[in-house]
Order: sequence, then C-alpha cells, then structure tokens
Amino acid sequence: MKKSILKFLKYFGYFTLLVVLFALALVFYPSPESLPQKKGLYKYIITNVNIVDVANDSIIANQSILIEDNRIVQIIYSDSIINDSNYTVIDGNNKYAMAGLWDMHSHLAIQLAPQIVMPLHIANGVTNIRDMQGVVRINKERILWREQIESGELLGPRIIGFADEIVGDNYDERDVIQVVNRSAKDEATFVKIYSNIEPDRYFKLAKEAKKQNVNFAGHYPNEVNPLVASNAGQRSFEHAHLFIDYSHSASEKKREYYKAIRLEKIPTESLKVSYDEMLANFELQKFYELADVMVKNETYFCPTHITKRYEAFANNAEFLKDERQKYIPSIILNIWKDDVIGTKERNQKTRTDFYNKGLELTGLAQKRGVKILAGTDSYDPYSFPGFSLHEELAELVTAGLSPAEALATATINPSKYFTVSNEYGSIEKGKIADIILLQKNPLAYIKNSTSITAVFFNGSLYNRKELNSFLNYVEQNVSGINGMSITVKLFLRLMKDNRPSVRNSVEE
Repeated sequence: MKKSILKFLKYFGYFTLLVVLFALALVFYPSPESLPQKKGLYKYIITNVNIVDVANDSIIANQSILIEDNRIVQIIYSDSIINDSNYTVIDGNNKYAMAGLWDMHSHLAIQLAPQIVMPLHIANGVTNIRDMQGVVRINKERILWREQIESGELLGPRIIGFADEIVGDNYDERDVIQVVNRSAKDEATFVKIYSNIEPDRYFKLAKEAKKQNVNFAGHYPNEVNPLVASNAGQRSFEHAHLFIDYSHSASEKKREYYKAIRLEKIPTESLKVSYDEMLANFELQKFYELADVMVKNETYFCPTHITKRYEAFANNAEFLKDERQKYIPSIILNIWKDDVIGTKERNQKTRTDFYNKGLELTGLAQKRGVKILAGTDSYDPYSFPGFSLHEELAELVTAGLSPAEALATATINPSKYFTVSNEYGSIEKGKIADIILLQKNPLAYIKNSTSITAVFFNGSLYNRKELNSFLNYVEQNVSGINGMSITVKLFLRLMKDNRPSVRNSVEE
C-alpha cells in the first residue's frame, strides 16, 4: 500500500511539473504580431456612390467623393469629369457610402486588444470609439495604441476619448481630487463613474471636474438621484436600466437600500425593490422629469440594449450558440457562461419585461429630445466587438427610432459629444474620409448596415476580402496554441491588476 501511494505521488508530481512547465511555455510563447494599416495613396476619387445623408434621412444619388490626404475635398455628381491623373479611381459601383461608425461604450479591455479586439471593429466599419476602461489597467498601452493608430502603424479604430480613471469600482480608495488632476493632463481622457461611489466623493469630484473642465461619465451613482447627477454635470449615463431605476414610486427607497449596504448595515426587507416592483410602479411623469433635465443639461444617454438582450435570451439555446464566439478568447467565454447561469436564476418573464421596458423608454427619450449614443459594452456577455454595434442600431430601431435616427447615434451624435463635428460624423467636404461602402440602403432597413463591401479608413481602402482576413486573423489568435497562450496571459494580468493595491495605484 505504501509503495502504491509513493508511486502515485511520484507520477502526480511528474504530472504537476509538466502542467507548470506547459503553463510557463504558454506565458513565454510569442504573441501574434499586430496588424499594420495599409500605406495609402494621397489622392482618391470614389465614383458612382449613393451618399447616406443621415441628418436629412435621404440618399444623395450618383455622387463622386474626392479625397486628398485622408480628407474629403469635394463631392460632385459622378457625371462630372475630373481631368487629374493623380487620382486613384475607386468605382463605387452604385453602392451606398456611409460615414464610419462609432462605438460609444467600447471596452478594449485587455493588453492584447490589437490582436483580438481592434481588427473586429475595422472589419465592421467601426472607425472611432469611446473606450470605457475595464478590469485590466491598460492606460500605458492605450496611449501608445492611440498614437500608433493615428500614425498608421497599427490597425484599429481611433480612440477619440477614453476613461483613464475609474471611481466607484471595487476596492476604490482613490483621492477624487487627484483623479481629476490626472485626467486634466490629457484632454482626450475622462473619469468613469461606477455605481458604488459615495455621494460625498461624487459631488466633490463633480465640483473639481467642472473647475478643471474634465468630463465624467458612466453609471449613475446608486445613492444619487440621477436628476441631481445630471445637474452636477455628468456628461453621459450608461445602460438601459437608467430610466426604469428612476421612474417608479420606490426609487428613493432603492437609494436608501444601497446606502444601508455601504454603511454595512443589514437592509430591512422593506427597503428592497425588485425588478417586478419597479415595473409595476412605473410613473411616466417621473420619466419625463428625468428626460427633461437631461435635455436641459445636454446629458447624453448610452443605453447599450444588447447587455439586457442577453438576459432576456438567456434561455434561448440558439442565441447562446452564436457562431461569433469563435472570435472571443476562451477565458472571456467562460465568464459569459457563468453570467448566463446566474441570469437564469432570475425569472424569465421579469427579465424579458425589463428588457422590453428599457427599449420602450429609449424610444420615448428620443422623442423627448434626449441625445442617444450607440454603445455595446463590448465583451459583456454576447456583445461582440464591432459586430454588436450593428445589433445595437437594430435595437434602437426596435425601440422606436427611425433608421436615420439610429444611425445618428453612431455618427452625428458621437461627433457632437466630443465636439468634433467639423471632422467626423458625416460625409461632407472638409471632413475626415471615414467611409463605409454598403451593398444595401441602411435608411430603408437598418440591418443593411451590415452589408459592408469596403471600408475607407486613414487614407486606405479595405475591400471585403481584406476585411474578412481581419476576422480570420482574430479567429486564429484565439484558437489553438495562440488561444491557450492568450488565455494564460489574460488570466495572469487579471490576477495582477485586480488586487486592491494595484487598482488604487496612481502609477500608469
């Protein structure tokens, strides 16, 4: 018996050693090279296209777009003659030309984003993003990526703005004045608000942010009335539950519940407010009250409906088998599976009703004048970078927006949010030439936004074959030995960056 035990321990030791050595090999296995941008030419003319005029909900037919140094210099009828042999002619072949799309709630999320996230955005016509930080601290990498993308060295969407600081998340003990001071050093950055920030710290941050002209955006704080948060200057509120959480008779009680939790008191049952109770006690007048304040303060709303869609469809086997999971690292997929299991524990009808109510209220908010932004919360369960932006547009149409209004949330509105409408948001003379060529008219049917045949970005045209190669590149990177290596590297980085000492560190 003793010999058997010793023999078992011997082989178990060998097996453990092999596992450790294999894991180490995966850590040091070289990561795939990131994709560079194509070297474009100086002058292009895209002929014979129908321009999607989102602002006027119309198609401007039979146009030619002249581009010099990545900027639109002229738009003329295709019948006009251009006698300049220096132009490289691209035949639009009667396709629809639409401005490049923005994802206003993106998560590059991880240190290997250039290899597994960014190409998915470009392949889907997403040329600009607002990045909302994540569980891995990537400020250093993100600043470098921003520069490399602008210079044409790295293939990826422009990072027009990003959250370099978060307050109200797990382990948060940051000095909010210092947080604002750091964000003030880069005008492209902002402070992200998480739900658990205490009211005193929130208002202290808001006051300092206003003084230093620093934007703060994100969740509304659990203990703060969203009306007051809007008045305090929060630039945008995220996620579809915003209006539901506020527009019911027990909203003040709900805030008291979160306060009791923060103070480590045991909340009484009378303070708990269920989804069913919120829906049953919905008050339209309270909804209008919040919407009108947001309009007055120009507080934007980024509903990310697809984050509630997965909850509504958590019992739908076909939905859960989405073939695009082949573009997602296995460690992320495992997190998704755990989230789905947790979601299934909640009542199916309640989840569906909550999701549908969120859609209804976004439609009403649009009619009331609230400025809507399209965002995906990418890498949230069943939110696929790039792909899901188009699904969010479809969700917005389901909510009651017209296709043109939905497209504005991913083109015109983001450019206004960042005050760069003179550069982006539409196909007009003088603007940056971010152009998607579509086979079908998206104003007639919003899902036609996916009929992408080519993307013109940073001075180069990427045809459908090249866009597909970006998808294949990501699929290869998250599978096989590459995928195992990426999983180990992500796991180690998650463990490193989610320690309290690291989360609160000011070194970036």
